[in-house]
Amino acid sequence: MHSSLCLAVAGLAGAVLLDAFPLAAQDKPPGYLQIFREEVKVGRTGPHEATEAGWPRAFAKSKIQNHYIGMVTVFGPNEAWFMEGHESVAEIEDVNTAIFAASGLNDELDRLSAADAANVSSARAILSRYRPELSNGVPVNLAEMRIWEVVIFQVRPGHEVNFVDAAKLYKTTVETAKVDYPWATYEVLAGMPAPTYLVLIPHRTLSEIDPATGAMADLEKSFTPESMQKLSSLAEGYASTEDMVFAVRPRMSYLSAEFVARDADFWSPKPEPKSKRAAAAQ
Repeated sequence: MHSSLCLAVAGLAGAVLLDAFPLAAQDKPPGYLQIFREEVKVGRTGPHEATEAGWPRAFAKSKIQNHYIGMVTVFGPNEAWFMEGHESVAEIEDVNTAIFAASGLNDELDRLSAADAANVSSARAILSRYRPELSNGVPVNLAEMRIWEVVIFQVRPGHEVNFVDAAKLYKTTVETAKVDYPWATYEVLAGMPAPTYLVLIPHRTLSEIDPATGAMADLEKSFTPESMQKLSSLAEGYASTEDMVFAVRPRMSYLSAEFVARDADFWSPKPEPKSKRAAAAQ
């Protein structure tokens, strides 16, 4: 179920959306992030992706500007997330209004939601706010990012300062060591138990998550025994942490023409010839 619509319509099958980030070659984290996550049934990954491909076509036909990136888990529970960014809650409301006003769109979205009911076991819509002071929000080219790592911190009530201090220690360490390691921290406002923070880390390739190489190895070397001990003590304030890794799915994403043009071969791949698809099906 897609972003703004999920907040507006109960009962539609939700997915996870990450909307229109700024369309410059270097993108900054949006002020607000909607995340719509679906738990996909075992054995229904292919049909789910096929159904989700209908949403971008429906939004594009009605010229709705709720662009988002869709992705599926590589490591973690079998889920699909769609992420949609905005600069204000009022902007989200404007998109909702446009969706409801679009002739014929809601009937098509109802049809897609009903079809997707066979593929998903549950759905959740999340609204979160960007926390720049807890982020290393250096601009990145989102069109080049193929992998997203999402670390979910569920903090014990009253221990928010533990997470804040840990995030600031990470940020100071990275800045001092000059490690190329961007991340964006979002505080969940609605849709998950509070207090919860989401740390989003973009990667060009899956190999970048390897702690033995590249920026991850540089980051690990940057921490002293004292800073590691400090992080360990602060972690006592967390109820749980979960690290999930996602691969971007262009077919499940809805992006502007300008964004797609930044890497058209990936975001808008040419369809396989019919003969090749027929041979693969045999």
